[in-house]
Amino acid sequence: MANFILKDLKRPSLVQKLLKRIPKENAVIEINNLIAKNQDNLTKISLEEIEQITKKYKINLNKKFKIFRLDLFHKYLDYCLTDQTLDEDEIASIGHLSKLLYLSDSEIKNILSAKTQRIFNQEVQKAVADGQLDKNEIENLEKIKENLLISNDVADSILEKESRVILQKFIDEATSDERLSVKEERRMEEIAKNLNIDIKHSDKTQAQLDKFKLYWQIENGNLPTIVPSINIQKSENLHFQTQLKWLEQRTITKRVDYGGPTARIKLAKGIYYRVGSIQAKRITEDVWKTIDSGTLYLTNKRIIFMGSKGNKTIPINKILTFKPFKDGVDLQKETGKSPFLQFGLNVDIFSMMLARLMNEG
Repeated sequence: MANFILKDLKRPSLVQKLLKRIPKENAVIEINNLIAKNQDNLTKISLEEIEQITKKYKINLNKKFKIFRLDLFHKYLDYCLTDQTLDEDEIASIGHLSKLLYLSDSEIKNILSAKTQRIFNQEVQKAVADGQLDKNEIENLEKIKENLLISNDVADSILEKESRVILQKFIDEATSDERLSVKEERRMEEIAKNLNIDIKHSDKTQAQLDKFKLYWQIENGNLPTIVPSINIQKSENLHFQTQLKWLEQRTITKRVDYGGPTARIKLAKGIYYRVGSIQAKRITEDVWKTIDSGTLYLTNKRIIFMGSKGNKTIPINKILTFKPFKDGVDLQKETGKSPFLQFGLNVDIFSMMLARLMNEG
């Protein structure tokens, strides 16, 4: 039973009584009551009965009370879909009710599609929530699809969409720490395989995932190595190389200032004569100055810099600390001038590798 409830007619106001008018709202109440009395078999209601009510209240139902008519239709359709099935009798009743309520075929089609797809979508969400689809779940979804008269294309589209939502949710959770472990990567591949979807990432997303994998490897696995283009010791492994500028701090004089009491006398426009006690005072500051540019190599034992003006080497165990910046790394050595290594690409990778090498040393 669709559970339509009989309602009392609205009483006319004093003015309506004096004018011998009846509330037009009673038209929809009478239609509701007619449906409530025949809700077990709506096909018993004829269009003529609806027309009699509209003539009685002098209304054009095709243009009036649209919200009410849609509400009645939604209510009956929800009742029919409670068992996630549309049988022939229900389909016939739905079609008949749409005519009684002056609803167009396009409106009915849109409403029906939206409701059946929403139900199927909810069932798909429950089925793929654990990142896999077993035989029973697949068979159940196939049955629901057929019972709700959903096409294969629509069902496949919903399944793929919700499967990708689950996969993306796992990826987002796995990389929330900006790391992607070997175990997490395998699980990601398992989910994609279990849900029968291809892993598709934009170039930007794939680059980010690759970086998160590298972060995890640097912290937990063997440091990646590259084939050296220079001669290094047999016990050395090359982990990183880049082009950069080698900067060091230099002290420069900004200006010569004056101290002591002074006065000035105007001699001509823009020309003044200074009198008083004059004392020269140098103002200096430390600035970064580019010393050389070339290629930096990071091995498990040292930093090697091969520049256009000369080569430099810093053993890892002689580095006290370092600070990474967006445009490079500030190194602090035990002795000698501490450089700023200026480069903009993969500063994060270099810093993570250096930190691990320093901790292992």
